Amino acid sequence: MAVRRRRDISRKSKKRIFVLVIIFVLMFVFFEMRLRPVVRGVASVQAQSLTTTLINQTVPDVLEEMNITSADLETITQNNSGIISSINVNTVTVNKLKNIISLRIQENISQIQNRKVYISLGTILGSEFFNGCNPSIPLNISLSGNVKSDFESTFESGGVNQTVHKLSVKISADINIIMPMGTFSTTVETSVLVGETVIVGSVPTGMLVSRTY
Repeated sequence: MAVRRRRDISRKSKKRIFVLVIIFVLMFVFFEMRLRPVVRGVASVQAQSLTTTLINQTVPDVLEEMNITSADLETITQNNSGIISSINVNTVTVNKLKNIISLRIQENISQIQNRKVYISLGTILGSEFFNGCNPSIPLNISLSGNVKSDFESTFESGGVNQTVHKLSVKISADINIIMPMGTFSTTVETSVLVGETVIVGSVPTGMLVSRTY
């Protein structure tokens, strides 16, 4: 009898353990399916914010270090009637600056290592009531990226017989987000204004389009 009881207890224990394992696996699968897209979404937003901030800081820093203004990059020539006759681009300086800006941004992005990102339990569960509430789960993210930069010249109406000329740096960054749950990518596109000039006089229609170089 004692042997049978021990066997019954052993069988019940095994069944309980088996049930607990199944429950644990199902919970793990549920949280994995729920957690992964949420974590990716939060990490992507954080990475885009960090990258945009770096770009806005890096471009002016490079221009200041090289002592370059918009006048060094392109020259707008007007005729005797005050009408723009040509826009001359300093191709050598522009290409050099584009390379330096791209490399500097890439270097700054790669320095973001093991940055903590916090995700609230309410966000994971998808509950609006608990959204943003503690406890929060900390996750580490690291970034790397490939950056491309171009200069964009645009003309906008500035009032009666006035045109505003703007020179901006357009940045496109493909960001790799490295996390314990895997690696995925996102893209950040933004522009930084580096020069603005008010031109009094007419501007030929053909020059009112955006120019990228």
